[in-house]
Amino acid sequence: MNQTVMDWPEGLDGNGFSGGGRLANASPRGAQAAEILDRHRLIDCLAAYQPEVVGTLPLAIDVPESDIDILCNVPDLTVFSEFSGRAFGHFDGYRLHKRPATSHVAAALVVRFECDGLPIEIFATDCPTRLQYGFVHMLVEARILCVMGDEFAHQVRALKQAGTKTEPAFARLLGLSGDPYIELAELVSLSPPQLCQRLGVGGN
Repeated sequence: MNQTVMDWPEGLDGNGFSGGGRLANASPRGAQAAEILDRHRLIDCLAAYQPEVVGTLPLAIDVPESDIDILCNVPDLTVFSEFSGRAFGHFDGYRLHKRPATSHVAAALVVRFECDGLPIEIFATDCPTRLQYGFVHMLVEARILCVMGDEFAHQVRALKQAGTKTEPAFARLLGLSGDPYIELAELVSLSPPQLCQRLGVGGN
């Protein structure tokens, strides 16, 4: 997937999501999440694994139950499992489980714990983080929110508060058929005019 289209402005080209700047400026809860990550040096701890913070918090479409999602590129899940226990095992609610490979995603480890009352989930698999679906979905969703506006974001949050997952919420509002996770990911190669045309909205 070609996820960096050159005519997307800075912040929507993929590069603007790295680091904590976008998260810190997304919303008050995003700022809280960024401060927690910084205080506990969680991203620094994961530096060897190309960590990327993804999900709804950097997009400011989170709900009270939303967690901090971190993607990692991990070539050896057994080694990461041992590392994870040493690095995060002391946090409240620490747990780890192995997710079997699917037709689209390699086997992964999912690590969950709470840090200062905020839930954190680390998704670790053998794939560059910017090519993982979690990052691609966030990038596409940021672009969709940019062209669709605040009312669309409000509708996404409403569906999420009613229990719908993020990608299915986007797909439902956009009238996408098929697997919402695949359908959204396929939009990443579109330029701004192409995305606007695909969504049936005006654009520059």
